[in-house]
Amino acid sequence: MNDPIAMLKRDHREVEELLTKLGDSKPGPRRRGNVDKVERALTLHMRIEEQLVYPLVARAVGQEEAKEAEIEHGLVRDGLTQLRALVDEPGFGAVVEILKAGIKHHVKEEEKEIFPELKRKIDRETLRQVGDEMAAEKSARGGRAPARKRTTSAPARKAKAKKTGRGGRSASYQRDPAGSRR
Repeated sequence: MNDPIAMLKRDHREVEELLTKLGDSKPGPRRRGNVDKVERALTLHMRIEEQLVYPLVARAVGQEEAKEAEIEHGLVRDGLTQLRALVDEPGFGAVVEILKAGIKHHVKEEEKEIFPELKRKIDRETLRQVGDEMAAEKSARGGRAPARKRTTSAPARKAKAKKTGRGGRSASYQRDPAGSRR
């Protein structure tokens, strides 16, 4: 099952990481590239939440919660505009910190209040459908598709590794009996 809540939480961690990198960056092409990444990731994430998740939130959790989340998305969009405008200018770090603070607040509300209540009130089949739609949207828009669960159990993987003699390592990282790499 593509768990939509787990997918959204992964997005949150990814954006936190990107923003931290951005805050530590110096003006130039690398910073501009990271701004592009943050903008793409957040835009896709917000589109998915607004189209697929917030209608469920409005129905199952409350209209006010859905409305507040959409307002916060508007503030993030404003922050992204500022980020783009100041990418090579003084004040860029301040914009990153303001954006991080707003997103941190938004993520905390979603993960501590909205998502748990949504998971309690929405049936598994609906969640599965939303997760599948999210995965398809991410894939179509060039976002990272969710990681698939392994279908082989850990004991079966270990047995296969033992059978092949590789112990899970590629041939280039095999060690000879003396302990050095081949």
